Amino acid sequence: RIGVPGGGLVGPGPLWGRTPQPAMESVDPSKMMPNSTSSSEPQALTLHWTLGINKDVVAGVHNLSDAESSDMFYAAAHTGVIFDYNTGVQRLLQGHVNPISATAVSKDKKWIVTADTGPDSMMVVWERESGTPVKTFFNPHPYGVHALDIAPKLQYLVTLAAPTPSSDPNASQPEMSREGKSIQKDGEHGETADYQSISVWDWPSDHDGPICTAAVGTNDVQTCVLFNAWDTHEIATNGKRRVFFWTWDVEQPFQFYSPALAPRDFKQRIGDYTQTIFLPDSTQAATGTIDGDVVIWDLSLIVDGLSRPDERRAVKIIKLCPDISLNVLQVHEKARVVIGTADGAVRFYDYQFRVQAWFEDLLAGSVKSISFERHGEEDDFDPGISSVGVEDDFKCPNFLVSTGSALVVLVESKLFYELSPENRRGRLVLQGLDSPVHGLCCHPQLPLVAVCGYSGFLHMWNYNTRSLHLVKIFEKLVPHILQFSPDGKLLAVGFTNGHCKLLKSTDLSEVVSFRDSRDCVTHIAFSSDSSHLALAHADRSLCLYRYAHRPNDKNFPMEWMYSAKHKSHWRPIVGLCFAVPEPGKQQRLFSVGEDRRLVEYSVKSSEFGGLQVVSPDTVVEQEARPTGCMWYPYCGGKGDNQKVLTMNDEYKFKIWNTVNRSCRKTALAPTYGGPITRMTPVYAEADGEEQFMLYATHEKVLGLVQLPLDGNPNKCMGLIAHPGQIASISVDYQGQYAFTCGGSDLTVNQWLIDPQPVANASVMGGGGIEPFVKLLDGGEDGAFFCDMKDYFYYSQIRSQDENTTKARVLDGMIPVEEIPHLMCALGYFPTQLEITNMTNEVKYSKFAETSEYVDRIGFDDLVKLYVNHRPVFAVGPEQIKQAFDALKRHEPGPLSREAFLNLLTSHGEKTSLEELERCFEALVGDSAINRVLDEEVEAFDFAHNVLGLAEAEADESQEANVAQAECSEWAGNTTLAFSTVAAQ
Repeated sequence: RIGVPGGGLVGPGPLWGRTPQPAMESVDPSKMMPNSTSSSEPQALTLHWTLGINKDVVAGVHNLSDAESSDMFYAAAHTGVIFDYNTGVQRLLQGHVNPISATAVSKDKKWIVTADTGPDSMMVVWERESGTPVKTFFNPHPYGVHALDIAPKLQYLVTLAAPTPSSDPNASQPEMSREGKSIQKDGEHGETADYQSISVWDWPSDHDGPICTAAVGTNDVQTCVLFNAWDTHEIATNGKRRVFFWTWDVEQPFQFYSPALAPRDFKQRIGDYTQTIFLPDSTQAATGTIDGDVVIWDLSLIVDGLSRPDERRAVKIIKLCPDISLNVLQVHEKARVVIGTADGAVRFYDYQFRVQAWFEDLLAGSVKSISFERHGEEDDFDPGISSVGVEDDFKCPNFLVSTGSALVVLVESKLFYELSPENRRGRLVLQGLDSPVHGLCCHPQLPLVAVCGYSGFLHMWNYNTRSLHLVKIFEKLVPHILQFSPDGKLLAVGFTNGHCKLLKSTDLSEVVSFRDSRDCVTHIAFSSDSSHLALAHADRSLCLYRYAHRPNDKNFPMEWMYSAKHKSHWRPIVGLCFAVPEPGKQQRLFSVGEDRRLVEYSVKSSEFGGLQVVSPDTVVEQEARPTGCMWYPYCGGKGDNQKVLTMNDEYKFKIWNTVNRSCRKTALAPTYGGPITRMTPVYAEADGEEQFMLYATHEKVLGLVQLPLDGNPNKCMGLIAHPGQIASISVDYQGQYAFTCGGSDLTVNQWLIDPQPVANASVMGGGGIEPFVKLLDGGEDGAFFCDMKDYFYYSQIRSQDENTTKARVLDGMIPVEEIPHLMCALGYFPTQLEITNMTNEVKYSKFAETSEYVDRIGFDDLVKLYVNHRPVFAVGPEQIKQAFDALKRHEPGPLSREAFLNLLTSHGEKTSLEELERCFEALVGDSAINRVLDEEVEAFDFAHNVLGLAEAEADESQEANVAQAECSEWAGNTTLAFSTVAAQ
């Protein structure tokens, strides 16, 4: 479940992300091969290509190559990638919703195992050839999998649970028996969430749980796990300070021991452990450290009183690479130990740790994984000898080295004999992103996408040829946001320290640099004619720049110059956009902030200094927080196309007419994964139902919604695009591809857009009010819908005077003045601002077509109005407490009755004492304020005893909202009448 309040998926539209999907192949377009997928149904958004790699996953890159193929496997965020580094083909293994934290490949390269860490974690076994998931384990451990290994005989997997998150206050340590046996506890898969555990899985069987599991009895988080290739029933794990040796059998408890090692034992400091390996043809094991030492564990007949003769203990320490971390240790089947170090070197040793070969000129960064290609039986490599003499040639299969700099290098053994260091560096086969990526923008006229990262790089990629077009490195500056000018000539780069640089898009040379704030640039907007540039900063300041003659003298050349600066918001700015001006009209700029205000600026007056705010500001929300704004691309008819679209954190779209500042439309937004924070049109010229909008939530979800925005849940879709934050989105100039970047997940995804499935779903979902009725509690056959019709009929009678005996003629319409009373009867109690918004929405609903106002509304339109305007979540005691905290300015203690009444009668939408008395009479049967309210008013007491709200009811309504796309439990709950007295 993704992050919606209440913990569930919301909305009837499609949201995919949990079930593993067959691999989708993404091919280099230059080879004219179609994008193939085994999915039978077309998808509105299909992952086409992914740029990036989980660079910090140890042993996360696997060489799948052999004599016939040049494949490699790695993880990019929550996607597994099978990549042919010779042809450029990607096959994408999708299904995880969290970042992939552990991977393994079988010895014969036929099976791939992926696992992730986080809520709703999964472990999936994939068939490499077809990219098909063959076995899925849901929630293998409470917090996911930290490390895993696959046995050489294929049948078994071993996993280490991810440690308890530091945010979990209930973490505790497991109990261990004195004999070294773990004490099992009840829970899912035989474990609880309070400790790290180790489990063995028989994945080809029908058994969904582990065949053996145990608690790891130490505070030292275990980070490495390995089967003994010569005895599958033995496993080694290690953390930073402890090494465990485990033995297991089917339906038998784990046995383990952990040899002690102290600095005094060898009279030297022992660095933190990195990885452990078993040495073949012996009882020895070896563990690397961050200090460059190797600790050898072996059986010893010397009795020291601490260990048994059948248990390994530290017998010696070998100093291999002083003060250089041994990141990767593995045993290569040709009688060698291979070690990758933090200085970027790969060295080969025999089993006595005598060096045989070394590759120290790769210069690719700290080694994170080493993986050899699979060679056939006929390949003639060195036999298992203990040393390499001068007359012996060093040979080994080609191997891949991945590094902490997000690079993957292909190394051949013959490079060992190259004399020139330049010739010993290997071949770069994959370049990922080495730092968080928050800036992304597509060129408005060419197949180019610009990407910037926190390490200072700016890359411009040609996404058709998948080649790096231009590169620029910023020294001592951290780029955060990118934006091309509409004419495509300039690229604006905003930095975390407030700098903004304008670069030529042809060669990334600098045109001009600004710095008029010392805080991060959060939003960049160009005017439609590329003559003005607006920046919003984290300190809430807005800066305007213009391209003009200095000083307004045409004898001077045109240049970019500072125009104005203003702080019009008292909370962070969340949206910034220029209007698309009508011919002959001046430029207008809009910003929206978390202070719930939409501010308009006059750009023309700024030519002579200052940034004039057009008064008054528009209050767009009363309780919800805006999350973004954009110029609404849907014209909707003549003379009514000057609109700004705002989004808020209560899943609502609001469309504002910028001429008279009225709200022309409120619509239910897609409710997948949290409030929408970013939107952009898919097509540059389309309008009406031909136009679609690409949207993203703050985390995880990317989707499409069809215009016009009307709250129809069938006109939108969403999928999990990134495992965490979605830092930026962009659409290419043809509307064919969407691009997203995931910030700290170090990936950029390219999505193929096909809006036809969304359009088809809109048609198949029914017309009129059918999609909206399904969102009501009980649907068309429910009691609530019947009550709506009854109330509507009664409103028709009421509007024609109840106290009459004359024959009535009912036309199926009611006056707009009846809308507030109907909404209250249905359990939604709108404020005065919400009543005004609803009235304006009905009043201007036909204005674009007929230029006339509407003052009556039919039943179908009323249903749509109710579904779109009602709150997504019901009010419960906790919300009342939050309101009281705000009234008290979060000061401790109860609120005095006098202060409470003063606030209600003199602030906001004021309520008179007479209205309060009528409300108390309706709520508790007593109109005397002094008897209903104590001297000190406490939030929960007020919620329970005056408003009649109960915790259980609130919880049930919350769950019902989440499960049924906000089908709220407000219906009939007239005890909330107090909350908006003014509506009556």
